[in-house]
Amino acid sequence: MATRQSSPFPPDLMFKLEDQLTCPVCLDHYFNPKTLPCLHSFCQQCIEVLPLDKKNETYYLSCPICRHHTELPKEGVGAFPVAFHLNNLKEIIMQAPDRTDGSHRFPHSLVAECMYNSDQRIVSALRQEMPTVAANKQGALTMWMEEGSVDLTITRVNMLGAPGSGKTCAQLLLLDEDPPTEDDADSTSISYPIRVAVDDESMKWDQITRDKLLGGLAADLIKASKKQSVAEVLSVDTHQLSPSKVSVSSKSRKDEVDYHVEEVVQEILATKPVGIQLKGHWLYIIDLCGQPAYQELLPLFTRAASLNIITLDLSRPFDEKFEMKYKIDGRYFPCCSKSTQLASFQSSVSTSANFNSLDIPSVTKEHGHSMHLVLGTHYDKVDETTLHECEDSLKTSMSSLQPYLRDRIICNSTKSQESIIFPVNTMAESEERAKYGEEIRQAIWLYGSGASLTIKIPIRWFAFELSFPEKKRIISIKEALSIGERYGMKEEETMQTLLYFHDVSLMLYYPEVTDVVFVDPKPILNILSHLLALTYVNDGSALKSILLEPLDQIVINHLKDGFFNEEIFTHLKCKSEIFCQPEFQLIDLISLLLHLYIITKVEDNTKGNYFIPYALSSYQGSAIPTVEVSNVQPLLIVWIDYESCESPPPPVPVPQGLFPLAIMHLLNQKEFEIKLPSSRSNHHYFRFRDAMSIKITFNEIPYTLHLINRYTHIEVSFNGPQKHCPNIRKLVMKAIGKVSDNLHMEHNYINAFACIKDQEKKCYCIVVNEEQFIVNCTECPKPYPMTEDKCKCWFECVTAEINDPLITTFNHRLTIKDLNEVLNDLKSGGFSDESYFGLGLELGLHHGTLNNIKSNNTKCEDQLRECISKWLMRSDDVDKRGGANWTMLCNAVEKMNRAAADYIRARHNILTSQPIEQSSPQNHVEPDTQTTGSDEGARRRYPLSFCKFYNYN
Repeated sequence: MATRQSSPFPPDLMFKLEDQLTCPVCLDHYFNPKTLPCLHSFCQQCIEVLPLDKKNETYYLSCPICRHHTELPKEGVGAFPVAFHLNNLKEIIMQAPDRTDGSHRFPHSLVAECMYNSDQRIVSALRQEMPTVAANKQGALTMWMEEGSVDLTITRVNMLGAPGSGKTCAQLLLLDEDPPTEDDADSTSISYPIRVAVDDESMKWDQITRDKLLGGLAADLIKASKKQSVAEVLSVDTHQLSPSKVSVSSKSRKDEVDYHVEEVVQEILATKPVGIQLKGHWLYIIDLCGQPAYQELLPLFTRAASLNIITLDLSRPFDEKFEMKYKIDGRYFPCCSKSTQLASFQSSVSTSANFNSLDIPSVTKEHGHSMHLVLGTHYDKVDETTLHECEDSLKTSMSSLQPYLRDRIICNSTKSQESIIFPVNTMAESEERAKYGEEIRQAIWLYGSGASLTIKIPIRWFAFELSFPEKKRIISIKEALSIGERYGMKEEETMQTLLYFHDVSLMLYYPEVTDVVFVDPKPILNILSHLLALTYVNDGSALKSILLEPLDQIVINHLKDGFFNEEIFTHLKCKSEIFCQPEFQLIDLISLLLHLYIITKVEDNTKGNYFIPYALSSYQGSAIPTVEVSNVQPLLIVWIDYESCESPPPPVPVPQGLFPLAIMHLLNQKEFEIKLPSSRSNHHYFRFRDAMSIKITFNEIPYTLHLINRYTHIEVSFNGPQKHCPNIRKLVMKAIGKVSDNLHMEHNYINAFACIKDQEKKCYCIVVNEEQFIVNCTECPKPYPMTEDKCKCWFECVTAEINDPLITTFNHRLTIKDLNEVLNDLKSGGFSDESYFGLGLELGLHHGTLNNIKSNNTKCEDQLRECISKWLMRSDDVDKRGGANWTMLCNAVEKMNRAAADYIRARHNILTSQPIEQSSPQNHVEPDTQTTGSDEGARRRYPLSFCKFYNYN
């Protein structure tokens, strides 16, 4: 065997060359690099997914690095000049012999180029020689993890409840802080996020600051570093630090922690320690506003919580309607709308029913599912009889959600095993107050631990996040990069860290559209809260607290219709907080809101340049328009709790925040012409934040599509010809899939109809077989075919497609019943059981899932079996990667064992490298959208528990 020749490049130079070949957007090696007029270069596919601004008929994009606005060529991104210097550099490295240590091989981009080579054997051989994309992206994470890490247990806590139900007072009680005074004017009309440290021994909750945490980290590092050589750990370059900052012993350093904590941490990390392990337990508590319109916005910024603490006022009946109020400057003002505490409770539990686990690296313990704890406030104003009545009222209202909530409600065992309310007097003092707090914290510790997530964070990243300025809520990316540089992190490593904390903390970072980092979401939520308040607060004193100067009533009326111009933000007092950085001004706010689909641009509208559905009122309690009745049965979209052991799996509420975002995605899609109807004809159309009519044009003929959020389901009605229904369904399902991905929610929605046999029943006819039009009612005992054309028309296009034998062969969907056949084919093809982990990743399973499989099974054979079982049961939203079918399996197996893939293809008549829709995150990406896991309305496969109940094979 020939010996491997060493590289002619020194190792440090080789790494620098690789840095030059790394795209700053995807942090991977350049693939088809293009150079913008500002001379910055990116992969073509990275430029294609950048958001576009439209002025007149011209589209513009902003450079992710310098923000320079560039006109998009009419021919598209491909018309930008090729970055020949990067391609030449890549060729030089490619021609260089490999290093003897094997730590550098051909660039990943070469793999992508070879994907188009017809000789699949060459592709397979090259794949075995090159690092994976995931390995490249986790390089910095692995490197920093070696010097030390923090095992951090995180629980996201949302304080939910109707306005005035005692959310803030309950939070202070749990933190062992004094109750608020009557003169306390602090406003909680917007989300107020805090970070809380938990002592698992005493079960105490302590609100903590960054300075306090950084000081504790410095002390912990000093203590941990004593295990290593003191001289080695404390050796610093005295020429770089002033004499006052250089210490000669751990004791003297500890004395200086309060003054130079960041320098202490940096000095210790500069010595590159090895294996330091620390632990922590945090809660991210967000005290949420009770306004319904505003709460629809929250999931975009706060993300679904793993623990919801819901406050209900025991002193007023749960089903009694009350006037909604808005609090600002310590005063409450009427909002011209009414609700009930029961409605608030059902809304609170809806989003968490669909929460999807975060797919992030270094998860050592995934949370099970979201939990809820109900606090009954104002206990001092009621007796035990009233408390029991409140329990019964709440349980009755929960009847439809009972299967879902049974294992997700923390029971009050101090009262009884059946009690679900923790009665408290949030204004209590001294011993009584301490007793309430201790009981609740102990219940959360005992029964809510499954809602926590444990991650392993490099100490360097941990210290970086704690070094953000304590009093700033927004910092520039330049300042963040400077902090990262103080910790020895390169620019791309700092950006990777920011994206990581965007997922796991309260931090918000949108590199596609902004040059700032939001330390927490309050500035964004504050200005949106005040904007929406203009639509339902009429009191002059309240408006004076919101506005810098009076607004014309016409402007406010247009906002109530959903339309506005960007100048309206300049009239809000809170603008000084969000526009505190020169890098984030009004134009950047508009770009961010467009990027998040909170607003959309409208053309030729006299009421405003932008549309925001959250400013509209609810159809509940409003005059319902008279809409045209058609010969098309309304299609329902229902959310199902697939994790339930019930048969059938119970429905859950429509996720909060999903409906208005789905409307915005429909208005922004490019496939069909869709626009809002004229506001002059409101008596024929819905225009509410929870019910919307839109115009859609087919063959130059406009028709009307009505979408209504019934809160138990979404109803889709169409007044046009039946032949267009399949396209409508595909369009709506695609939009919901995209929103589900953006909100980190599961794709647990299905199509249904109102009960066909009995229209008076409040149950669903679930579509369980779209090919044969089989439906099953959630209450009727037997399945039956769907024969009415007004229902079948939604799926007829799919029938024509499924009759194509080629499509049927390639996309034959697999279920758990196919487990043994899949395993036998893998074994017969020579696939190794030991390769289960890599196969699982290629099939779309998460690292955490595969780690659990590894820890639960000692034999490789059992590990592979459970891996395939998870895939066949659609764990981890594997439909995002193409679903469970033979083609997806062959494509995944081929990356590790070509012979096994060829064997399976031959046995099942699968064409070589048959593409799978959205099987790769880099495929099929529209210029102004994000890749989703939606099946875009195509044939869906339902979990085994669901199919078993309905006798569907």
